[in-house]
Amino acid sequence: MNLRELELFGTLMRVGTTIETARVLRMSQPSVSGHLKRLEARIGFSLFHRFGNRLEPTAEAQQLFAEAAPIYATHTKIRGRLSELSVNATRPIAISATPAVVEGYLAKLLQKAGYSNWQKRLHLRVTEPEIDVRSGWADVGFQMAVPPKAEFHTEEVLRVSLHAVFKRRSPLEAKRSICLAELTNLPLVCYNPGFSPMGVAIREAFEAQNLPYDPSCIVPFTSTVCHLVEMCGGVGIIDELTVSRLRSPDLASRPLVDAPTLGLMAFYRRNEPLRAAVHDLLSALKTSSTSNPKEPVLDKV
Repeated sequence: MNLRELELFGTLMRVGTTIETARVLRMSQPSVSGHLKRLEARIGFSLFHRFGNRLEPTAEAQQLFAEAAPIYATHTKIRGRLSELSVNATRPIAISATPAVVEGYLAKLLQKAGYSNWQKRLHLRVTEPEIDVRSGWADVGFQMAVPPKAEFHTEEVLRVSLHAVFKRRSPLEAKRSICLAELTNLPLVCYNPGFSPMGVAIREAFEAQNLPYDPSCIVPFTSTVCHLVEMCGGVGIIDELTVSRLRSPDLASRPLVDAPTLGLMAFYRRNEPLRAAVHDLLSALKTSSTSNPKEPVLDKV
């Protein structure tokens, strides 16, 4: 007997008629009778004696029903759990991301992933994604250059290039692109390697070419880099997403041609299954990234 036949048999045992069984299971009465006849023919003995509209269970049916009692109890428990799971499945997704990711990437793709006009709800924290995911506050984190970690499952959703940002009328403005070596004698404003994975990636890019790396100012966020360069001068190294939203008329940027691209990573707790809604969001974001590749970021003029 498969599970559907067990359900039909158990319902017949409890309600006693094919008409009521059909109503409970949302089937037609002839369909219930047909299923029962085929089942009895296959197992080789009768499960019920028919008395008018009622069915009297045989001794074999009574024994089978008793044996199947744990299955029916589990089925009842599962049906009760479905409502609880439904509530959990529809609660808002919690995301944690860095400011550059939210403003330069996530907001646009959330619109394409079904969040336009907030038809879906979202909980967003713009702080420290690793801490938020590790603590369980966030279902998924988004951050650039996150290194592999045993506690997280990590997926790359986008490759992002690095750019130099500086005040206008700098000699760098005459160039179409810049090499890291051209920045070594200039005051650098960069991310803190002790705080930011992206800061580590920038430092390692200099070290890979045996270039000195000694920033004049280290900061935690991209927006801080741009603000300090605008106010105090020097050269900042920022990601392509931040370049795409530069609005200051006093700043210019150029791509760093010999700096490695960085991965924009989505990560979540390893060995903890994601809710269906989170899977759907990640799939939508990756599909949008693939089907709508970023246009190259040109000079900021």
